[in-house]
Amino acid sequence: MQDLRFLVFLLEGIAAFAGIYFYRNNPGNKAAGMFAYFLLITYVVEAIGFFPAMIYWNESIHFLKDGFFYKNFWLYNPYIILSFVVYLTFFRKNIRNKKTSDFLKKLIIIYAFACILFLVFTDVFFRTTSTFTYLTGSVLLLAVIFYYYFEILLSNRILNIKRDISFYISLGAVVHFLTTTPIFIYFNYFTNKSPEFIQLSSAVMIAMNIFMYSTYSFGFFFLSHKAIGKKKLAKDTNTGQ
Repeated sequence: MQDLRFLVFLLEGIAAFAGIYFYRNNPGNKAAGMFAYFLLITYVVEAIGFFPAMIYWNESIHFLKDGFFYKNFWLYNPYIILSFVVYLTFFRKNIRNKKTSDFLKKLIIIYAFACILFLVFTDVFFRTTSTFTYLTGSVLLLAVIFYYYFEILLSNRILNIKRDISFYISLGAVVHFLTTTPIFIYFNYFTNKSPEFIQLSSAVMIAMNIFMYSTYSFGFFFLSHKAIGKKKLAKDTNTGQ
């Protein structure tokens, strides 16, 4: 299982690199650029998140179990807020309906503010992962993605869907959050009652992360290749003239 977690970490790094590579070849896509640098932040956060495992598996540093880095809810709780804000903002920027886009902008601000207040006025911040942040964010994100799909189906954008990076990001995200959100709901209730459930849920979470970051990486690299091909063709055409 530890090897698979390292594979997820590796894929996160590849996805971040692929995203930045895509943005360099498509500098006009500011939403994709924002998402790419968010993936880089994710990679750094996950690198810090490995500290508890390092402490657990090395007896010589077991004294750090009572330290700041072992229980890192303080790191992941703000990160989860940032994560959903970035996802929601990314898809908001890919929605063409101005009224819906403006409404989502306000909704994102309200969501972020509510999550911060929840962390401030409860004991969750240092104790456990905020269920309120994750579940509310997941529901909002899935609703926004499905609206994005609905908007595409009613327009000619569907004809070029394979050339749109937002499609690949939506595919990875919707499968991931549709699968992991129910697990997250039940996870805290089964922690001490069913080790089998914990093992199964961990395996599913890892599988979904592998799928999601692989989808992101494929989309970024595939569309980068297309962009480079177009630039080369345009250059050859201009040279011929």
